[in-house]
Amino acid sequence: MNEQQDILERARQAGQPFKTPEGYFDGLEDRLMARIAAEAQPETSRKVRIWAVLKPALTLAAMFALIFGMGYGVLSLTRTLGRGEVSTDVAGYATAEEEMIRPASLIDYYQSNLAEETELDEETIVNYLATELSFSDLAEIYAQSY
Repeated sequence: MNEQQDILERARQAGQPFKTPEGYFDGLEDRLMARIAAEAQPETSRKVRIWAVLKPALTLAAMFALIFGMGYGVLSLTRTLGRGEVSTDVAGYATAEEEMIRPASLIDYYQSNLAEETELDEETIVNYLATELSFSDLAEIYAQSY
């Protein structure tokens, strides 16, 4: 406690540690009035504000143009620009559809794998549902049945 009082006493004896420069308040009013007058004057040109608004938009447009140009340059240098043509061969499409697309319904599954049976038994239906459908599909079927 005594130590705290000593610190406070020393601070009082030291006086004010911060001082203003000599003559600071003499010219303060003139400096403030000059600053206010300078800020109150209208901007010298509207071009500065327009450029400040347009600069980010133009920068963004230039970056998109640069990225597009680089992509086009890479495609033209590697000669892959015209390779994306799709053939309209109907027979080829039908063959690809048969080979690559798996049966999407229970009827397609039945026709492709169980053509010799005349009716579906319960075990076949359960096996199909367990292997071909996800849990969310099964939940949706269950919700629709009730």
